Amino acid sequence: MNRRTGWSAAAATAVLLLGTPGCGILSGSGQQARELAGHEVVHEMSGDDLEELAVPATVSEASWVWEGPRDGELVGVHPVPTGAVLHLNDGVVGLDTRTGKEVWSYRLLGSEAEAAVSPDGTFVAVSAGGYLVLLDSGTGVETLVLEHGGAGTDRLAVQHAGLVTDDGLVTAGARDGGGVAVSFAPWDDEPGWRGERLRCPGGAGDARVEDGFLTPSGVVVVYACGGSDLRMTSLDTATGEEQWSLVRGQDFDDAAEHPEQLDEETFAAAGDVAVLQNMALMRGTLVIDTVRGEVLSEALPSGPEDTVLRVLPHGYLAVRSERLENGQWEDRFEVRDFSGSVKDTVVTDENSVGSTVSGQLPLKDSLLKPRWSEEEDNMEVAVFDWDAEGPGETIALPVEVDLGGIDSVWEVEEALGPGTFQEVPGAVLVREHTRGEPVPRVAGLT
Repeated sequence: MNRRTGWSAAAATAVLLLGTPGCGILSGSGQQARELAGHEVVHEMSGDDLEELAVPATVSEASWVWEGPRDGELVGVHPVPTGAVLHLNDGVVGLDTRTGKEVWSYRLLGSEAEAAVSPDGTFVAVSAGGYLVLLDSGTGVETLVLEHGGAGTDRLAVQHAGLVTDDGLVTAGARDGGGVAVSFAPWDDEPGWRGERLRCPGGAGDARVEDGFLTPSGVVVVYACGGSDLRMTSLDTATGEEQWSLVRGQDFDDAAEHPEQLDEETFAAAGDVAVLQNMALMRGTLVIDTVRGEVLSEALPSGPEDTVLRVLPHGYLAVRSERLENGQWEDRFEVRDFSGSVKDTVVTDENSVGSTVSGQLPLKDSLLKPRWSEEEDNMEVAVFDWDAEGPGETIALPVEVDLGGIDSVWEVEEALGPGTFQEVPGAVLVREHTRGEPVPRVAGLT
């Protein structure tokens, strides 16, 4: 494969490994075994040809449980067109979400692997030991292996190994003389682009890349120059041309105070909008339109009686709590657009919903809410139809979810929020969360 513009010689080394010596097929197993970056590769494929699935509009039962390797840890859940990819600490697993059947897996034993799915869900990237492996998300077939750098750069972030797009990797870093250089390296032999696109005002101060995320229209790089205000710039991933740029303190601000002081505040995209996650995962008060580069809100509700719960592509989920005349509390969950207009509502009481500030999952026809069940001595999932009142139906979980002793909203959302309690094509997935030495398990709700 030809050297690509903007890559180091090491990063340009890409080898198609399927069918080469050292990539043997274990007899009768559909398993490939070899070493990569000092780790034994265990690569299994069933050969099943899966169809694309729809995301469920609601769910009514727990249909299956997937159990992973006893030495594994489940890091997160990624939707793909044919179901889901589970990110383990040392690799990835592809699931048929209709049945919970493991369709393929790719593990680098003993590694701490990073993983990401391309925006259209076609590819899965696994990064470990300075190498990146590209897999077909539906079949697990390995399409590319490349060396992207040395130890410590495996994180699939724009300032490290890179952001995984549908067509290649985007990386960004400080350039000599100030400013930020951003590069795009395609998966194929096309030249890509490299540009010293992001300059510091007046050339003042050393630049540092703080964050980066993909949107449907490009890549946004968040950076700062010396002591100047934080800047965020969107580039077209096809050409590298600047689409828009915003400066904190001039174009937007985040003056909201939150109970948790996070070490790092990052942006996350939901469709064509991005939220500064300063409250919890997919939750914050600052929302930006990533197509036009406009601030939609600097002040989504964050008070104790009116709280934003999750930012959505076309609005946000919030809860409004009100004390009734009998002393009980009524909780009104609302999907609102960014102007505050209410689109969908669920009204219930505190006994029906449990904690109001974590774990909600809005589907097309219902709102899902995990809550504690004394009868089951475990979490259960309450299913509330939109525009209805009352306790709703419940689904007993076949996996254990123990959030005891966790006081942080952010940590609760990491345990039972986006990426772990997640709608995917074919099912809603719930990750088991226990203390001690848990075995990775996932329940599929359909």
